[in-house]
Amino acid sequence: MLIAGMVISLLVGGIAGFFLGIGSTKVGARFLEDLVEEEQQAETGTPKKLGRARFELLYPANWKIDTDDEDYHPDQMFSIDSPGSAYVMFMLDDIETNPEDNLQHQINGFSRMLDTMDIQPFKTYGQVHGKGAILRGTVLGTKITVKTFACYSQGMTAIIVQQYPDEDVGYVKDGFRLIEESFILKPGKHEDAPNEKRRLIAAPDPPDPQR
Repeated sequence: MLIAGMVISLLVGGIAGFFLGIGSTKVGARFLEDLVEEEQQAETGTPKKLGRARFELLYPANWKIDTDDEDYHPDQMFSIDSPGSAYVMFMLDDIETNPEDNLQHQINGFSRMLDTMDIQPFKTYGQVHGKGAILRGTVLGTKITVKTFACYSQGMTAIIVQQYPDEDVGYVKDGFRLIEESFILKPGKHEDAPNEKRRLIAAPDPPDPQR
């Protein structure tokens, strides 16, 4: 079952974008909604564990999985939220796509949201290799940092987006580190089976922060 708004496209000779910036859409909207929330120190001493058939990770005891999100799916799309406005979003599916294309779609989405965006590339999220970028800019005068990563590993495409206001980095950095260092992808039972072609669904544009 596909989540409404999930975007996957398989094309002859190449793979088009995965989720077409849906990560930037949700991050932008939720940043504006949660901007006034007060942040707390990430409790990493006794972390919670999220273990599913294709992946597992640890996260801070005082952070929560947003099961109320309309697009929430425990195996394909979910976010782990801090008490304030920081969170990390995971978008996963058993299909092969191009990590570089997926990353570029996320960058394009954030470029419409962040003012004076600075981009710093990286190649690994924890133990997983792929394509990533750290984006720094401002929204409504508030400095924020976004770390977005895309990969195809263990027969699965993953896009990960984490975001926080720069002023809260001291509260949340240990929480993000815990999640990243503990995140692993597990191989599927039918990794060599032919990929299923799926219909392209257009994702909404990121919200205009000036509205």
